[in-house]
Amino acid sequence: MKRHINICVQIEETAGQIYRKMSESSRLSVMVRKIFLELADEEDDHATQLKFALRFPENSVVKSQPEMLAKVQHLLEQARHILSRPEITRVDDQQAVSLGLKLEKDFCQAHIGCSFEFSDPGMKKMFAAMAQADETHVQRLVDLKQTISQS
Repeated sequence: MKRHINICVQIEETAGQIYRKMSESSRLSVMVRKIFLELADEEDDHATQLKFALRFPENSVVKSQPEMLAKVQHLLEQARHILSRPEITRVDDQQAVSLGLKLEKDFCQAHIGCSFEFSDPGMKKMFAAMAQADETHVQRLVDLKQTISQS
């Protein structure tokens, strides 16, 4: 369980770093840069919340779904690969939003909400809120993509 959560923490932190790196691009509009910095802060907040779950004894409150461990490990590798690409600091609005959407959609499929079982209602609620925030990120990026295409 702790290994799984640690990987999820690293995914959240890496996603935040990706958003921050993309926000450095001189080709981004002020609006997109601002949104990406906000998304980065939210990813960091998710990492902090996940770290809270690490304070509990192994499998006492949160149980890892074993079949999801390989999937989250793959997502972490994918995120690290994206972070290492030098071109992410040269993206334009469209490229940044498309990459953000891909990341969020991939992450929604395999981490946080669907990767764990909960014996504590409070922890279940916290993880559900993080999963909802990820879905909100997707919708926010979809809306942003539409706004950009209309400009």
